[in-house]
Amino acid sequence: MEGTVDDWQIEASAPGKVVLTGEYAVLAGAPALVAAVDRRVVCRLAVRRAGGWRLIGTGFATREAWSKADMRRAPPRTLAAVAGQALPARDTPEHVEIHIDSSACHLRGHKLGIGSSAAVVTALAAALDALRGAPPHLPKHLPKYLDLHAGFQGGGSGLDVAAAFAGGVIRYQARRSAPAPLPSPLARQAVFCGASTVTAERLAAFEAWRAGGSPPALRRLVDAARSAATSTDDATRFEAAFGDYADTLARFDRAAQLGIFGPCHEALRALAAEAGVAYKPCGAGGGDIGLALCADQQRIADFHRRVRAAARAGRSRMTPIDLPLASDGVRVRARQRRGAVVRSVAHQSATMCAGSDGFGTGANCQPRLAKRPRKEAERQRHKQDRDASRGGQTDGTRWS
Repeated sequence: MEGTVDDWQIEASAPGKVVLTGEYAVLAGAPALVAAVDRRVVCRLAVRRAGGWRLIGTGFATREAWSKADMRRAPPRTLAAVAGQALPARDTPEHVEIHIDSSACHLRGHKLGIGSSAAVVTALAAALDALRGAPPHLPKHLPKYLDLHAGFQGGGSGLDVAAAFAGGVIRYQARRSAPAPLPSPLARQAVFCGASTVTAERLAAFEAWRAGGSPPALRRLVDAARSAATSTDDATRFEAAFGDYADTLARFDRAAQLGIFGPCHEALRALAAEAGVAYKPCGAGGGDIGLALCADQQRIADFHRRVRAAARAGRSRMTPIDLPLASDGVRVRARQRRGAVVRSVAHQSATMCAGSDGFGTGANCQPRLAKRPRKEAERQRHKQDRDASRGGQTDGTRWS
């Protein structure tokens, strides 16, 4: 990169995610449908003249410091290790300050369970790629980002990284991602259970249960995930496939005894049945968030009212939350604070026009410009937090 050391500042952001269908089944080779949601982790990076490497995190509260040499021997599952693996030694500055804000992925001190760790790693890695003049590009960099997050989290399928990288709704299978637009109209309502799940613990329990094999309950879940992934051509058909996957996931949970449908999710499933909509936990389950989905906006509105009434009655800490779709994946902006015009990746996004292989690699593809300035993004995030504190949206949100 050009410019003097104190001149450069880089900002990268990546969205969270909601698993529509395919959790656990994706670990057995099934396709998963994943939606990126517009609650973004923001990473800001500046090269300094002194001070070594410093990292400050909000949302996930942390303050860390290390030297350039420390990065090369940092223990696994640390952001220092992520930085050391993302940057070749020859491209690593001596002094860098990093601020990572993941507060949009938290509510009242709890993580929502929308892939914040994947968004953190994706935003950090994208900022570091920009630092060495290599802005993110999906086919080229996604495998590296998947490996970085697997090392940081200790495993997983990588679907949350792929959603953070690409944006929109994707079909993810075997470390490959392709756009998967949903039919219209579809309404949905996300609900936070009031408690967070440690994803790595759930994944470890799953692997211990299946012991490298494919029990019947898992095979049935894989079949349901495949059916849902091929039902995106019609809203009514997809609603039915989503409901079938939710039911199959519940039977799988009873067989594997993983606690995916914890008490809150069971209560929400009962409320959803009363409203005539399908409901399931998203991701590892237990706590975190779940999703009700339906082609009928009025039934989703009825579900929302029932959830609010249950919360007011003190039956649980369930909270409806607003999770608008994020059409853009990782976004990067690099600028020089003073002086001359320099080479930049101004508002570059990894979400690119679709090529023939569905990976955004067409010969004439160009990165899209990020559409919202920082102040607008922050305004939207504060609005989302206010909505959540009031109990979420009033009548469900439509994806079309």
